[in-house]
Formats: sequence, structure tokens, C-alpha cells
Amino acid sequence: MLILQSNFYSYSYASDANLDENQKPKLIFADAGWDSIRIHNEIAAVIIENGYGYKTDFITGSSPIVIKGLRQGDIDICMESWTDNIMDVYEPGIKSGEIIELSINYDDNAQGLYVPTYVIKGDKERGIEPLAPELKSIKDLPKYWEVFKDPNNPDKGRIYGAPPNWFSDEILRTKMETYNLKETYDYFNPGSDTSLNTSIVSAYEKGEPWVGYYWDPTWIMGKYDMTLLEDKPFDEVEWNDGYRTEFPGVKVTIAVNKDMVEKAPDVVEFLKNYKTNTKINSELLAYMQDNDVDMDKTVKWFFNEYEDLWTKWVPEEIVNKVKDTMNHEKTQFKGNINKFPESINIKLGIYVEKFVSWLTKHFQGFFDGLATGVNWIVTGIRNMLSFIPWFIFIFLVLLMGWKMIDWKSGFIYAFMMFLIGGLGLWDEMIFTLSIVLTGVVISIIIGIPIGIHMAYNSKVEAFMKPLLDGAQTMPSFVHLIPAMIFFGLGTVPAVFATIIYSTAPCIRLTNLGIRRVPKEMREAAYSYGSSSWQVLTKVELPQALPTIMAGINQTTMAAMSMVVISSMIGAKGLGENVLIAINRTDIAMGFDAGISIVFLAIIIDRVTQRISDKYKDI
Repeated sequence: MLILQSNFYSYSYASDANLDENQKPKLIFADAGWDSIRIHNEIAAVIIENGYGYKTDFITGSSPIVIKGLRQGDIDICMESWTDNIMDVYEPGIKSGEIIELSINYDDNAQGLYVPTYVIKGDKERGIEPLAPELKSIKDLPKYWEVFKDPNNPDKGRIYGAPPNWFSDEILRTKMETYNLKETYDYFNPGSDTSLNTSIVSAYEKGEPWVGYYWDPTWIMGKYDMTLLEDKPFDEVEWNDGYRTEFPGVKVTIAVNKDMVEKAPDVVEFLKNYKTNTKINSELLAYMQDNDVDMDKTVKWFFNEYEDLWTKWVPEEIVNKVKDTMNHEKTQFKGNINKFPESINIKLGIYVEKFVSWLTKHFQGFFDGLATGVNWIVTGIRNMLSFIPWFIFIFLVLLMGWKMIDWKSGFIYAFMMFLIGGLGLWDEMIFTLSIVLTGVVISIIIGIPIGIHMAYNSKVEAFMKPLLDGAQTMPSFVHLIPAMIFFGLGTVPAVFATIIYSTAPCIRLTNLGIRRVPKEMREAAYSYGSSSWQVLTKVELPQALPTIMAGINQTTMAAMSMVVISSMIGAKGLGENVLIAINRTDIAMGFDAGISIVFLAIIIDRVTQRISDKYKDI
């Protein structure tokens, strides 16, 4: 059978070589979002495009989603399938024949609970004293929980877990019980691997303690000095009994859709020979990070540095084609008007990064104080909402709807709240509502005074308008970045990201409302001897109130949408359930959380709109 397959591939390759390159199909790579898979995608794409003559493209998504796409045929190639973390979608694909596993890219990786080495040994150059000098293994963690104190729960430490869609998440949650870590630590869901990276970078740059799940190869392991906490040597029996040993090495495979055998048999033969190791991957990632270069330059460095490796993957004729292409690129006329000159390289982001580093270095105490205050407000609101019995809470919603709109609306809103509880998401709804209310209150406190000042000063308005345009048009995900850098992960950065995103409507409409107050009304008030404060409070604000309330309505809805997105940086609530459902492609879970968010948004929107409408009638 193997001989027949080999002959088939050889025959198909010979036949395929006669095809015009335009007749060859485009091959789609899976981009699961991390740098190592992108590097392997680019390396393979260079060889496939320049050596074999196929066009390539990439589809981005979380690990389970791209593997599902691989099974369905939407994706052709996955260069890094972390099999243990996606077993629930990967293994069924193998068994059904939808996925063909071609080779093992590498399997000498490590994963588990890490700490920065300075936590154990200190760092004299940075003036950091050892914080946990006797910390060696996972079983030592209970003695040092105060070192890793959870800002949201000072009575316990915080362990940063794996992203919610990874099998490692389930393993770590089980380890928390089998190792009795739940008594002294909270298991913190980071939301995504990007957020997990940010938490490490933030802690490391500040010299703060950190403990949590991580793995190699990554650029973080290539750049930072991290120590893997010891665990009992791997034993399959004990591993199956509560994961009581260290993580086994994960088999990271190269897998393709079943149609690739006929679609591109020559590429299949190439990918069967593709193999690297953890050391190579870490070097590539560290090179890209340390030299601040893009993916293309990193891949070119690989082809030059590891020529002895990649030339073994393909026949000599393919090697020559790839080399000829690379040499042609080197000697290509640099003045090509169709290509933007590489010599013009404006790295604006570096200056922003330096400014942020300066802020975190010199004003960390200020940011910590803000974080403490916001956390206190959120906790207070959540405790107050949680203290109300669920049936009284629903009754209050009914009365509010009845009073603000009509009795039918009151009963509909009460029924919506009942459904949220019936779906098992009451606590998550309370958490989401507490973050929304905190963000809206702070946005109003900030937004209305700024809006008033803009209305009184045209220069301030001219200065603020571009900032507000940027805040509103910037992709909402970008607002998470400064929030993570200054405040870490969890509830506090979610509130600040919400404030950044949702304050702009309040400012704009407050400014607009006051500017629209008729000039004659102001002049009449001043002619009767009113002071500026009296004109503002008794004439302008009452007249502008309908517009201001419309701004508050928009601010509330913006806060609602941002809270859902903030689940990516570890914010709990309904958004977390949506994120988990997306990563797991769990339709039922996604629908339950999604419809609950819709119900909550409808209630908030209708009530705030009605308040705005009532002021219009006054």
C-alpha cells in the first residue's frame, strides 16, 4: 500500500508539473493567531509558491475553529496542530479521515506553571530581591500565596490559567483540586493567549511576581528568563488519575485536509519531510522580537541560517528554484516604483511604546491607586446587586419598566430577566451589569464636565474633536491594549477600556446640547442678573438635558458592547461565556450567553431612551 501511494504521488507530481501554474489550486493555511504558526506558514508558503508554483493564502481563527475549517475543507494545511489542546475536534477529524496527519513538526516542548526566575533568585541588576527563594515545585506554591496576591481577592493568590479553549485549561483546573491549590489561590482565566502574554510582559518589565501557565516555544521564552516549576515526573497512570504529574510533551503535528492528497500531492510529500524542534522555534521567535523585524525578514533569516535543514525537506530542483527566487529578490532593482521603498521605515509605534514604558515606570503608584478605587466601586456595586434576592430583583425590573414605559414592557423585561436566570447565567449577568454601571457612572462624571467646557471654549472643542474621533473610530479591541498595560488583566482593565470607548458620546452630545441652547435665553438670563453658574444650571443644562440623556444612552450601549469584548483580557461575566463558546464552537453555550446579552441590552436601551424622551417632553 505504501509503495502504491509513493508511486501515485510520483506520478501525480510528474503530471502536475506539466500543468500551467494558473491551473494549480490556491492552498489555504490555518493561522491560529500565534507567531510560531505564522512563521511556519510563511516558510512553507515560500517553498510551495516558489518551488512548486502554487498560490497560497491564510485564514485566521482560534485553534478549534481553524481545525474545524481543516476538517470541512475550508483550510488545506495546518502547520502547527497542538494535538492535546484541540483533541475534541482534532481526533474525530483523524478518525473520520477528514484530516491526514503528515508529520510531527516538533514534540520536544514543555508546558506547565512558570514564574519569572527573579521571583526565586532575585535580580541584582534590577535591584530585585528574591521573593520566594525556596519555591521549586508546584507543591510549594501554597507557602507563597501572599507573594502572588490576587488584586481582586487579596485573601488568595492568583494563578494565571490557560486560554479557555485549550485542553490545558481543563488540566490545570483539575490540578488546582488535586494539589489543593484552590484553598490558597484563585484560578484566573486570561481570556486569550495574547492577554496571557501581556500579563507576563507587564509583570516582568515591572519586576513584579507572576505565576501561571505557559509553554514553549514562544518569543517570551526566548527573551525572558522564566523557570518551570517542578512537578512529579510524567507517569501515564498517575496522569490519568487527576493529572498528578508534569505535562507530557505535546505532539505538534502538520496536518492537511484529506483532499490535499489529490489536490497537491507534491506538497504533501514536502510536508511529510518538514520537521523542526523547540530550540529552532524559540530562536526564530526571539530573533523577530529582539531585532524588531517583521515576519518576512525573520523567514529570510531562517532560510539563510538553517539552509542545511530546509534543503533536506525538498528535492534538489525545488531547492534551486527557491534559491533562485531569493537571489532574484536580492538583486532586484531597488527603485521599483510599484513597491514602497524599504528604506522608508517609520516606526511610530516605538515612540508610543517608550512613552507607555515611561508612564508605567514613573506613575505606577498612581495607576495602582486608580485600580484600587475602581475595583472597590465594581465590588461594591456587585455586592449590592448580589444582595438583592433574585425574585425581588426581577420585581424591581418589572416596576421600572411599568413606571418608565407601560405595564406590558414591565412584564416583558421581567420575563427576560427570568429567562437569564433560567439559563443559569444570573451571576454572570450581575457581574456584567456591575462593570457596565461602573463604566457608565465614571464616563458620565468625566464626560459631562468636558462637554460643558468644550461648549464654552471653541479652542478646547477643536483640540478634543480629533481625540474623540479617534476614540470612536479606533477598533474596539485596540482599547484593550493600554488598559492591559497599565492595569493588568481582569475587571479593572475592563472598566478602563469601557471608559475610553464609551465616554466620547457623552462628551459630544453634552457639547452639542449646550451649544444648541438659544442665544436669546442666555441673554435674557444674564439681563436679569444671573451668574454664569446660574445660567448653566438653570437654563443651559435643563434645555440641553434631552440631548445629554441621548448621549448617556449611547454611552451605556457602548459600555455594554465593550464589556463583552473585554472578556478577551480576563473580564468575567456574560462576555466570558461568549468567548469560550466561540473558541469551542459551542453553539448552545454561545446562544444562551448571546441572547442574555441581548435581553440585558434591550432593557438598558429602552429604559435610558425613555428617560431621554421624557425630558424632551418637558
